Amino acid sequence: MLACYLDDSGKDPQNPITTVAGYLAREDAWQAFETEVEPIFTEKKVSILHARDLHATDGDFKGWTMIQKQAFVARICNVAAGKVLMGVSMSAHKGKYEEHSIDRAQGAQPRRTVTPYVFCFQVVVDWLLRDIRVGRLVNTEGIKLILETGHENNAQAEQEFEVVRKRYNLQNVLHSISFVPKNHCRAIQLADMIAFYSRRDGVSYLKAIEEQREKYDQDTVLKSLLEIAPHRAFVATGFHDREP
Repeated sequence: MLACYLDDSGKDPQNPITTVAGYLAREDAWQAFETEVEPIFTEKKVSILHARDLHATDGDFKGWTMIQKQAFVARICNVAAGKVLMGVSMSAHKGKYEEHSIDRAQGAQPRRTVTPYVFCFQVVVDWLLRDIRVGRLVNTEGIKLILETGHENNAQAEQEFEVVRKRYNLQNVLHSISFVPKNHCRAIQLADMIAFYSRRDGVSYLKAIEEQREKYDQDTVLKSLLEIAPHRAFVATGFHDREP
């Protein structure tokens, strides 16, 4: 059985995009990851890895140098490498998405639109089912989705998950969806990191486009996270309905 841990970033109003991101691995690989990575947290006296605290050098990371933070993340990534099959990160420009939602609601045939968070979740599920690298494994071995608790739209995400299962007869593939707190395991904290840093990277990408710059600096922590496994990522800024 495969398990994909997912977290979100950017739900606060000041963030232009929202992101759903995480990592996919077999359940036994996740168990090995938890066992092997825990001594690193114990050594560094980090109780819970909050990406926001890591970035701001706050909480358990107060007083850390940039080199210390980068080395800590690199050690975690080294444990995950070889165990994780793929990373995913889907982002949506909230303003553009809301504009599209209003257009749909005012159209001749109004259609229900999910929130940007659930839209990103839906795209990630579609990737997992169809990706050329892991799609066959997912459809053969089945998958569990584990998201962090606390998001106000988790109920809608669960509802859409069940709709896809029944509509496409995927009960034997999409086994379950569940929600866990941040302190539940290191896997959900790893998902928190890739969601936080890929969301920040998406904002930098959009800013570079607005300023007509071809390049922008990528965070060193994100570079380490991207080295764990192949990643599939996208920042959506335009939205169009598919033909039925």
